[in-house]
Amino acid sequence: MSSSSKSSSSLFLPFDPNSPVLVAKGVLATGTLGAITGASIGVIQTKNPFALSINMTINLSIAGLTFFSIREYLVSPLLLSLELTPSHSRRLSKLKEQGLSAVQRGKLPAAPIPSLSEVRWDRLSDSAIAGGLTGGVLSAAFRGRATFLKAGITSSLIASILQISINQARVIRLKTLAKQSTPSLPQSASMDDPSATTILPGKDDQVHSQISQSFEQPLKPPLPTTIQEAESQKPTFPEKMMNSLTKFLPVRKLTNEEYVETLEKKRMEVDKRLREIDDEEKRMYDWAQAQNQSYNRS
Repeated sequence: MSSSSKSSSSLFLPFDPNSPVLVAKGVLATGTLGAITGASIGVIQTKNPFALSINMTINLSIAGLTFFSIREYLVSPLLLSLELTPSHSRRLSKLKEQGLSAVQRGKLPAAPIPSLSEVRWDRLSDSAIAGGLTGGVLSAAFRGRATFLKAGITSSLIASILQISINQARVIRLKTLAKQSTPSLPQSASMDDPSATTILPGKDDQVHSQISQSFEQPLKPPLPTTIQEAESQKPTFPEKMMNSLTKFLPVRKLTNEEYVETLEKKRMEVDKRLREIDDEEKRMYDWAQAQNQSYNRS
């Protein structure tokens, strides 16, 4: 049973399940190109651009349908089965992996990443053969069998040039993405100056003395590391005036604690004055009440 299944599967060519989508995209692309080309020719030659656009759209759509159908359903499956190039071998392995389960895919080794040369020459032979067959068949159908060879060679060259251009655009895109995704590695000071971390032989005593001196010296405020910090540590204009006045006037700059004590004293004085005002208001209110009562009695 297994041998019969293997023999039956070997009779069929490997088809890409995405072939219908590729054919549809190719027909739409060629039809759009024909419409734009026909309209442009009509405008340049002062003819009816609508008629030329429709004519070119139909012609290029037929050519695109023939080309992509031959390439996706005849040429590519044949070349995949033959594994003509490493690109075909890689594509064939991907098609085989699509029929496996997730567990079976996990057991397979990691697929190699295609190189830029493979991307540059990808599907070139497929497009060249399909272009030659398409041009030869269409030319023989409309112009006679004698034009099959010349039209086939011309169409093959055109298809090859277009495929190389598309592949080159992909290579440029991959290179651009690689440059954008490559992080810039910061270089540390030790890499810039390797000798900064090395200790010369015979200098151990000097190093120990420097360490002991660093512990014996009093702590100093850290030096400013930026221009903004250095500017913020500079005295302001009022501070400069106060410092200059202290040289010949009996004034001095208050510390934070002294300033807080001064504010506390002022607040106590204000609270005392508020209490005096409250007492005075109460006395005035009592006097007014007494005067009112005496007036009512009289």
